[in-house]
Amino acid sequence: MKRTVAITLAALVVMASSAAAFAAEHESYRNLYNLKQLQFPLHRAARAAVGATANARPAAATAHDTAAFNAHVALWRSFDVPGAVNGTQPAGINDLGEITGAYFDADSNSHGFLRKAGGEIVTFDPPNVGYPSPFSGTFPTDINNQGDIVGSYTDAAGATHGFVRSARGKFTIIDDPNSTSAPPATNAQAINDWGLVVGYWSDSNFNPHGFVRRVDGAFIPFEPAGALLSQGYHINDLGEMGGDWADVATETSHGMLRHPDGKLVTFDAPNAVTTFGGLGQALNLEGSFAGTYADANLGLHGYVRYANGKFAEFTAPGAGNSDFNGTWSASLNLLGTVVGFSVEPDGFTIDGYVRFANGTLILANAPVAGQLQTYAWAINDLNEFTGEWFDAQGNEHGFIAVAVP
Repeated sequence: MKRTVAITLAALVVMASSAAAFAAEHESYRNLYNLKQLQFPLHRAARAAVGATANARPAAATAHDTAAFNAHVALWRSFDVPGAVNGTQPAGINDLGEITGAYFDADSNSHGFLRKAGGEIVTFDPPNVGYPSPFSGTFPTDINNQGDIVGSYTDAAGATHGFVRSARGKFTIIDDPNSTSAPPATNAQAINDWGLVVGYWSDSNFNPHGFVRRVDGAFIPFEPAGALLSQGYHINDLGEMGGDWADVATETSHGMLRHPDGKLVTFDAPNAVTTFGGLGQALNLEGSFAGTYADANLGLHGYVRYANGKFAEFTAPGAGNSDFNGTWSASLNLLGTVVGFSVEPDGFTIDGYVRFANGTLILANAPVAGQLQTYAWAINDLNEFTGEWFDAQGNEHGFIAVAVP
């Protein structure tokens, strides 16, 4: 199944709690942040080690993995979930190299999978999953470093529920009680290492509204005052949350970031007429935020908004510059590496890309003769990234690779 990029005007917003509880949580986040800062040199050392093996090929590479050399992409591997007849779609990767996503069976029903670092694949569905239409079912979206997976699923009546699947396989169902759509809908998008979940629910007009779900099960609105709609997409281990929202007056989308101290910041990229958040986990532990904006010609470009409020904007080589073709940002890691994909002017040719912190941007298409499209969708803090690619026959496969500056 080809991934459809919905251009939704969306949003994010606020988590509130008692001052004492918040202070305690923030101190826990800060302790974890300090720990990760200690790990950061190890990340760089690991990256350097990977660079030394950039020319290496995995010993068990399959025939269709025969690659054209790309000095910035190492250890590229394709994979398919057993039972995937209509495609394998990775969505998230953690720092252990574990990947989650969806695959589609012969009836085009969607199921979840976990690909472990060693290549073993486990498939799953939440209880009471149903398939009211083709391409419905289970859709994992993110995995944290504990191995907990978050996502959404449909039931037989067509309602959408969020879920968390723990590393031990236990499911927790997430239904925001504010949803008034018929049928009701709650979509869970991202989870941090502390178990906080962000996502959105739908109102009676099917407009989404952002939320954060605490580990005690409480739902906190995640939306600025006066928003027409909003979506929470990202959360880091400091409790910072990101996404986008649309105002009532112009129905224009803007980016949004909530800091752990409760400060809410809305923003637009400097050359934007509308600003979107990233499509995957695009908020890193330093508070940098990646996303996409449309210019006056409706051409799309990527951006990184740094913690100091400054922006870097970029466009992938060959990307379109009108009609909502162009450069989409998907994910951002602690090293400052962005992955995503670009739509060329024909509206069909799609290239995966990697942008490094120094501004170098390279295409990262599947190194397979005849490949049609590549989507780079998620990246971890060791520069391992994942996504999907389509072969010459239009079959969709997952991949994992390492980005080398």
